[in-house]
Amino acid sequence: MQIHRLILLSFIVLISACAATGEHDIDLPEWVDGKSKQRPAALYLTGIGIADNLDDAKDRARADLAKQFEVAVQERSQQQQEYSKLQQGEESVESLQQSVSRQLITQTTRTVQGIEIAETWHDDVNHKHYVLAALSRNKAKQQYEQQISSLDEQSKQKLKQAENETDTLRKTAQVERAIELQLQRMSAQSALQVVDASGRGKPSNLPLGELIRIRDTLIGKIKINPIAQGQLAAKLTPIVSGNTATAGFDVTESGQADYTLLTETKLDPALKKDGLTWLRGTLQLTLRDRNNNDAGIKRWPVKAASVSAEQSEQRLLNDIDKILKNELRAAVLGFAKTD
Repeated sequence: MQIHRLILLSFIVLISACAATGEHDIDLPEWVDGKSKQRPAALYLTGIGIADNLDDAKDRARADLAKQFEVAVQERSQQQQEYSKLQQGEESVESLQQSVSRQLITQTTRTVQGIEIAETWHDDVNHKHYVLAALSRNKAKQQYEQQISSLDEQSKQKLKQAENETDTLRKTAQVERAIELQLQRMSAQSALQVVDASGRGKPSNLPLGELIRIRDTLIGKIKINPIAQGQLAAKLTPIVSGNTATAGFDVTESGQADYTLLTETKLDPALKKDGLTWLRGTLQLTLRDRNNNDAGIKRWPVKAASVSAEQSEQRLLNDIDKILKNELRAAVLGFAKTD
């Protein structure tokens, strides 16, 4: 008798569990697995978010949708980088493509607009919130096409201004601005290719490689005399000269130069703390024309520390070298930009 009771009790428990499971399946929305009949993949991009609270689930759904753009941009940027390396093998092109990759990923994931929270559902058994985020391909396509058209128009205006400019530095700055706009366009184009069912997007009529070639040619015509002043001037001179040449400018003497590039470090008194010698101050870059007028000034904070004053100084010079290597060209061209 006891065995029969145990069998009967087990049977009842099993039926109850099956009934509960069946009821749960009936209540489960069809979109929970990320596929929605009401929002088919041909017309919508979708993302799923699951969390203990509704707000977190919404954020995760939006992030899941936006990730599709990031993955696509990473793949395309890598293909572009490999293609450029294979076809041209130029270090400047490889560096450009790496920079483009980072810029595209950052801009694309930040500028995905029009994402809507389409569905929400709470699982009473697991106490989880499920959210479906959706983006209309058609609306997004129109958005990115408008953005691309605007960037193309601005780029053409900058190139027209460059043609009418007689000063080489200002001409180069206009071309540089057109390049920056085309980099933004690449971001919009990559996003457009994600939402465009054909995957083609809207190819550019302004080849980025050609714009870069024009800019670099113009930079080579700008004659600059680099001079270091102030503290560390003697040790700073070869660093400034080397980075000016690396940036593509024609390094020349004062009498033949179009501009003088003054680099100066303004350091606070050395501070000894916890066994280290700290050096802090400012790196200042000043561009002056032939009439000794300042065309622009840019400053960067600098600091370094080590166990001795000599090692701190060397670390500071290394940091300054990195700053100039990465930013000297952009700073000089920036002095001539009108926007």
